[in-house]
Amino acid sequence: MKHIYYLVLTLSITLQTLDAGCGGCGPAKTTSSKEVGLIESIPTNKHIAGNVLISCGMCNFMSDDNDCSLAIKIGKNILSVNDVGINEHGDSHARDGYCNVIKKVYVEGKVNNLTFYPEKIELPSI
Repeated sequence: MKHIYYLVLTLSITLQTLDAGCGGCGPAKTTSSKEVGLIESIPTNKHIAGNVLISCGMCNFMSDDNDCSLAIKIGKNILSVNDVGINEHGDSHARDGYCNVIKKVYVEGKVNNLTFYPEKIELPSI
């Protein structure tokens, strides 16, 4: 009787271990295109949809502007942002303002003559 008890116990532990696996095959973690990398070049159709760096062009991207203005960086290109003021999303000279930090944001819009015309800018949630 003791042998049957040990056999059943051993088989149940073995089967549980085999059925459970190592735990490395969990559900697939999908990420949206909004969470992946930065856009590194301007596409030939001039339409941007993805993550870029955004900040003050003069203060952080060393552009030739003589005043603080919002700009995005795509690869080595610095593009001024059309019709969006640098203070529209808070004080630009605050600790977390655009003159002091560079942020990663998701944008959609068109590029024309080193100017970005945004259709959508998703600011990071704090």
